[in-house]
Amino acid sequence: MKFASIGIACFALAFVPAFADENGEAEDWVQRVYLEYVKGDMHDEYREVVGDWNECITEADDSMEWWVFRAETGNMNRYAFVLGNQRWSEFDSETPELDACYEQFKDRYHAAVDKVYASFDIYMDEHSYHVDDDKDRKIAWVTTFELEDSRAFLENVKKYAEAAREKDWHEPFYFYSSVGGEHHSGIYVVSPAASFSEFDGDNGFWQMLEEHFGEEEFKRMREIDRAAIADYYADVWVRVDELSHMTE
Repeated sequence: MKFASIGIACFALAFVPAFADENGEAEDWVQRVYLEYVKGDMHDEYREVVGDWNECITEADDSMEWWVFRAETGNMNRYAFVLGNQRWSEFDSETPELDACYEQFKDRYHAAVDKVYASFDIYMDEHSYHVDDDKDRKIAWVTTFELEDSRAFLENVKKYAEAAREKDWHEPFYFYSSVGGEHHSGIYVVSPAASFSEFDGDNGFWQMLEEHFGEEEFKRMREIDRAAIADYYADVWVRVDELSHMTE
């Protein structure tokens, strides 16, 4: 499946439910993402300091979740540190214990890291499709697009997600709207997999959609997609479990 964003290199893989508030309105669920470029000869030092830092964070707040991914394509010195699902209001909270962890390890961290880009990534529930075993899928195919018409593109994506839910499709995909990052704000999609073998062959997604919408209507929708997309590219990332912290 090849959907995605407007030039963003960070991403998130965790499923983020769009819980309703007291008024029945869905609230945004946001993830904090740090794209880190490690100095070429300091991967061991980076992993060591992140592991020590993680222990400090866990002692301060064991309920927090985060995931660390390493790039398997493009610049191999990239890691993505993804801090779990939060509402916007939670970013207003003061965190002295976590700040103390940063102060303790910041010198070692910055000695190993060349540069860091940060973003807030908002989960797009209506444009995504969830399956229950997503935490077992540690490989992330992340597709990004430059879009000429994001409105038309996302209208179709929403319809594709509705079709996947109706057909009980077996492969998940998660869309996010990103603020900030390496380049600029955008939209991207994560297609997770448990192993590289899942990328072999055609998974039948487009055929399922054609059968759902009918040949003529689906052809019209794909023409809209092609007109809306200026360019796209993909990256593959693998979760580093020893640096991640996932709650049950």
